[in-house]
Amino acid sequence: MIARSTLRSLSSVRAPAGARAFATGSVLQQKPVPYDETKIRSNEVVSGAPQDLSTNRVVRIYLESKPATQSGHHNAKSWKLDWDVLGKGTIMKFDTKEAAIRFAQGQGWDHYVQEPKKRHFRKKEYAANFYHSAGPLKHIRTK
Repeated sequence: MIARSTLRSLSSVRAPAGARAFATGSVLQQKPVPYDETKIRSNEVVSGAPQDLSTNRVVRIYLESKPATQSGHHNAKSWKLDWDVLGKGTIMKFDTKEAAIRFAQGQGWDHYVQEPKKRHFRKKEYAANFYHSAGPLKHIRTK
């Protein structure tokens, strides 16, 4: 009962007349912030990295090949960006090659794109192992 009476007394406290509870328009007068084009800096200055690191980085943009141990090619759907010095701990994934290039250019990094190799699919048939061919037998087994 004490809690209800406390809540009722708190609910009697109301906002000034004409002001809505969560509105900021009439209670707070907001001033528009002037947009200054000269204050725009490149991302390399804002990143906090030393100047020599940010200007001399070369990144590789590539499409990962499918693993040799599996038949699927799910890993080959996203473009990746990595550094030769930092290793596998700093790989970034992108949906498209253009997005990865745009990000590298925005950071001020030099980059090169390693295009994927074309996969050549050759149709193979298991029955071709047993076709007749003139001459000696292909598979000779004595025991």
